[in-house]
Amino acid sequence: MSWKINVFPEHCTGCRACQMICSYTYENGFQPLKAYITVEEKDSAHFKITFDSRCKNCGLCANYCAIGALVKERQVPLDVQNN
Repeated sequence: MSWKINVFPEHCTGCRACQMICSYTYENGFQPLKAYITVEEKDSAHFKITFDSRCKNCGLCANYCAIGALVKERQVPLDVQNN
């Protein structure tokens, strides 16, 4: 299933659990630099969260975000929306 991942960077603490689960799942190791999601520190209390083109919208990052910086929302297929 594909999810829409809603990002709330104001909640992010920079723990990078999202990067760890992504890299473990898709790159077979805990290597945050290989994750399909990036958490960048803007300053000591603010972070920027981005997804690269390899992201599969699987929602694992949101499942492992304990503080709600990433929240998944079910995607409704276009053919269902148009009926």
